[in-house]
Amino acid sequence: MAATAIVVPVAAAEPALGRWRRAYTGDGAEGMPAHVTLIYPFADESVLDDTMIDDLGGVLAAFAPFEARFGAFGRFDADPPVLDLEPARPQPFVDLITAIAGRFPDHPPFGGRHATVIPHLTVAQTRDADVIAAAEADVARHLPLHARIDAVHVMAHRAAGGWRTRAVVAL
Repeated sequence: MAATAIVVPVAAAEPALGRWRRAYTGDGAEGMPAHVTLIYPFADESVLDDTMIDDLGGVLAAFAPFEARFGAFGRFDADPPVLDLEPARPQPFVDLITAIAGRFPDHPPFGGRHATVIPHLTVAQTRDADVIAAAEADVARHLPLHARIDAVHVMAHRAAGGWRTRAVVAL
């Protein structure tokens, strides 16, 4: 069983967030770049085929590339707590999530655990308040972050290799 995820990588965030993500997020430590999650978990990689990727492309064909700005921190009261960056305009991400979830209803965002999905870039996830404070102070020096969003990546997790890009679908 290999998990997959549909994400929007935000390469412009890597210089500011990369080291924090690699040290203080499980997916970052396993090669997942800074990103906004659209659908996780998605289909097991053993059933993810070209037809599903083509269907995703069909959904995304309705969307044009857009500009995103990340300038404000948010926090999720999870266990352990999450420090994140929130997009100034979350609606384009929400629209992507809604459209993809509508096409693939068996794969709701975050497994359907949340009534409302809040688009975000995870910076760090830890119980260590000093780490959260240090990450926030460090990342704040780079804000705001601007990114052109023009593609969605289907990522696959392999036990021996961590997260890797399985497919790239342009907007």
